[in-house]
Amino acid sequence: MTFRDAMKADMRLIFYSIFFSGTIIMEGYGFAMISTLFVFPHFKADYGTYSDANLKKQLEDLDTNWQGLLPLAAQIGAILGVLFAAPMTKWLGYRRTALSMLIFSAALVCIPFFANKNVAILFAGYLLQGIPWGVFQVVSPAYASEVASVQLRPILTTWNNLCWVIGQFLAAGISKGFEPMASSMSYRMPFAFEWVFIAILVTGIVFAPESPYWYIQKGRIEDARKAIKKLVRKGNESRMEEKYALMRHTIEQEKKNDASFEQPTGVQAYTAIFKGVNRRRTEVACMAWLIQQLCGSNLIAWAPVLFEQAGLSPADLLSINMAVPGAGLLGTIASWWLMQKMGRRPIYFWGLVMLSLLLAGVGFSYFIKGNTGGWVTGGILTVYTLIYDLTIGPLCYSIVSEIPSVRDRAATLAAARGTYLVIGLANGYISPRMLQSGPGNWGWAARTGFFYACLCVLGAVYTWFRVPETRNITARGMDILFNNKVSARNFTPERAAALDAAEGDSTSLSKSNTGTVEKVENRA
Repeated sequence: MTFRDAMKADMRLIFYSIFFSGTIIMEGYGFAMISTLFVFPHFKADYGTYSDANLKKQLEDLDTNWQGLLPLAAQIGAILGVLFAAPMTKWLGYRRTALSMLIFSAALVCIPFFANKNVAILFAGYLLQGIPWGVFQVVSPAYASEVASVQLRPILTTWNNLCWVIGQFLAAGISKGFEPMASSMSYRMPFAFEWVFIAILVTGIVFAPESPYWYIQKGRIEDARKAIKKLVRKGNESRMEEKYALMRHTIEQEKKNDASFEQPTGVQAYTAIFKGVNRRRTEVACMAWLIQQLCGSNLIAWAPVLFEQAGLSPADLLSINMAVPGAGLLGTIASWWLMQKMGRRPIYFWGLVMLSLLLAGVGFSYFIKGNTGGWVTGGILTVYTLIYDLTIGPLCYSIVSEIPSVRDRAATLAAARGTYLVIGLANGYISPRMLQSGPGNWGWAARTGFFYACLCVLGAVYTWFRVPETRNITARGMDILFNNKVSARNFTPERAAALDAAEGDSTSLSKSNTGTVEKVENRA
């Protein structure tokens, strides 16, 4: 099928997948709001304490820097969420897991909204809100990868990154709109907008079908057929049978290659991903998300602090802060075309190379004095965001969704995203210390770009040797290539087809010679 054929045949599939991916909007919005709140004058007045150093309201409490602790709270909650995600999806499926977490999230929004100037309550609110955000990080890309055809898979998986960018863009826009209000509602109203997102997402997901793969693994064949029927174009019975046949064949082959296919829920749901050939798949998925975490992308979230340090006014820094996610939107949409032309592996590699150069530029902007340095930093970060969301940002979602086996997809995604979040704890803790001056901080400011530029170079080296190409390779094809220990540089659909044919010939020969082998063994 051509891309256009797949669009026509699977239009309903696209619609449902978009609603699942929309849960990432809430995550992106929530995380972006944490750092954006720090520039609200009324937020500082309500939640800050006086610092003896400058007699100015700051988010400090004794020796603890709340600017570092609030993002860490959300990260810790998200880690708990990804740990719950695999057992929940095995037990409830993707649909019921997403709906239950949306309802849970709606209740949790009340905590930051009614925190009443108590930063400890705000901390607890972000900690608990991070749990459903972590679950969404696993459910959304896993669902998109399982229901999508090969032609649509790169777009529907990378759409998750676009949803993250949309969340950041909405956080910047809504914050700028309410910032002039002369009351605490200037920062409380942005929290209330999460209820709007939840209402929209619940309305869409409640009508979505469960992943047919989940039904097939449970042995519910008729439910799987009904789910596929809801995903494909109405009346296209042949397309339904084709998708069902491919899905069931993939599951049967995975069962054949792994005698312990059926895994119980709970902690044991994670054991299989670290055994045998799955160990390599888990490594690549974890490293792909680790590279995304350490490539300097956290500077996008902390951009308002950088701009404020450079002397920009709150109005100016919020204006340029809207341009950053705007560039991300453009980059992610352009990545869909780029992936069709170049695949995954080369984009990931060259993206890291370009990001390292831009981050070095951010570092050099530190030496430009006055407001000019702030505008230069903002310009480079805007270009950085464009390249990041053209390459590493969306490609990571595609790679980590396509690398795992069907059986272990949720557990592998949970382990990979958990790695991302654990490293994010350290990253989130040191970021404000690198960027800001004062007691206990390092005062690197824009020179932080040099640090992340070096990490990008290391990520590019790993990508060259370990990250395989996944373009146009089905789930069954990925199983074949990993089972045969093909090197990352030799992953192609043609190689998968050749190995599959060779395995088929070997199986046929073995069956035809069974009687001869038995006679020889009996004589021996």
